[in-house]
Amino acid sequence: MTISSDQEQRAIRRVSERLRRKFSERSPAEVDGVVDQVARRFGQARIREYVPILVERVSRDELDHRTMAT
Repeated sequence: MTISSDQEQRAIRRVSERLRRKFSERSPAEVDGVVDQVARRFGQARIREYVPILVERVSRDELDHRTMAT
């Protein structure tokens, strides 16, 4: 199954929404910024189906790290 660019963008928006709820102590702009930054890291990935999953995991790890650092 291949994922369209629109589907991928919708999935990444849902990732942002979930992470904003999970990290409610962080500003929505910060969470969205982390998600956007991580998504750009996968911009050249050849297999796109897993990009939203990877973006969520890496973003969550980054936000967890920031939470523990403060």
